[in-house]
Formats: sequence, C-alpha cells, structure tokens
Amino acid sequence: MELRRFFVTPDNVRGNIVTVTGDEFLHMTRVLRMKPGFKVIVCADDGKERFCTLREVGSGYALLDQDEVREADRKKISLTLFCGLLKNSKTDIVVQKAVELGVDSVVPFCSAYTAERKFNAERARRIALEAAKQCGSVWLSRVEDAVSFDEAVGRFEQFDEVFFAYEGERALSLKKAGVHGSKLALVVGSEGGFRADEVEKAAANGACIVTLGRRILRAETADIVGAALVMDAAGELDYD
Repeated sequence: MELRRFFVTPDNVRGNIVTVTGDEFLHMTRVLRMKPGFKVIVCADDGKERFCTLREVGSGYALLDQDEVREADRKKISLTLFCGLLKNSKTDIVVQKAVELGVDSVVPFCSAYTAERKFNAERARRIALEAAKQCGSVWLSRVEDAVSFDEAVGRFEQFDEVFFAYEGERALSLKKAGVHGSKLALVVGSEGGFRADEVEKAAANGACIVTLGRRILRAETADIVGAALVMDAAGELDYD
C-alpha cells in the first residue's frame, strides 16, 4: 500500500524525531485516524523523504520516529511562475498543474487587462499541498499573495533569466531563446493579455519576450504549457 505523505517545516525535524502539527496533524489524526504504529512519509522542504513510524499522538501534535531517510533528485533549476489572475477560479487550476510540473513558486499578479482582482491565497496553498502529495513531490511549492504588475516586474532582477510570454511576439520562441542559468521566471498574463507599455516595461527590466507558439491558447493553458516548456528545456523533466 502506498504510504501517505505529509509536509512539515525544517524546524519540525530534530534529530531522529519529527513533529507534525497544524493542519497536517488534523489530517493525520482526524481525517485518516492514524494511530501509533502507522507508517508514513514526511517531507521537510529539504529534498529528502523521511520514512517514519508514528510514535505518539498528543494534544495538537504527533511524534514520529525516522526509520529511513532518502535523498531525492536535486533540482536542476528553480522556476517561479508569475501568472495573471484568471476568472472563475482558474488560477487554482494553474496552481495545481504548476505544482505537478515542479514549479517552485507561483506568484499571481494583476495587470491592466486583468478582470479578476480577488485571489484566495489560503485555498490555493491547500490545493498546492494536495498536488504535491498526489504527485509524490518532496518539495512544497510556494503560493504567494497576489501582487501588482509593477511589483512583479520589480522582482525580475532576482532571476538569472525571465521569460515573458506575449501574444504579439512572432519570432522568438522559448526553444530558440534557450535556458541560461538556474534561477528562472516565467510571466504569463490574464485572459486579456498585456498592454504594449507593459511589454515595454518588462523588456526594459531584462525580460526576454517570447512566444508560446502560433496557436491562440487560453490563459490557463498558456501558464501550464509555458511552465512545461521551460522545465523541459532545462532538463528538469528528465529522469537523469
């Protein structure tokens, strides 16, 4: 039987003992009704799988003994997805699929043509957690609160390379641009795309303006396709 997977912070790992608290504790004890002796996998956002045995269930916490620790494959790149907020909870779908692909961070943003201005970050983080468990990841992707377009652009300098997907670009694809560096970002707009001055501002701040292909993609499809193209170009989807 496949072992259940739980996520904790690095501070919850002390020596050979792992402490599970918060929502993960509630899921473990109230939803799954786990008792001492149950076997689980615990990940602490350090690239390791900890095979553990539940030792003790207390008031608001569970103590587990580490039986075995396995090093997972190290990531070749770190990818942050800046995604324009989408209507009808479609941003949640983007978060889920981005986590499955191995994106490190998702940063929703509002630009000039963004119609949806509300974002439930806590719900999206729960979706990210469940997606990480479903796909067997040892890393928990971060989902940030929504930011403005200018705030997103102001962070471009943090990355080795920023790919800015623009429907008006016809020549330079992600494949032609190539991936250089290990700390990368991808920017994909909302349903309405980007205004010309926003594209100019992105380019002026070091972004590489690229096309995702000659077909017109829905915004949520563009997020997922773009992330997959970057991850593939960097070799992150390979086994070796």
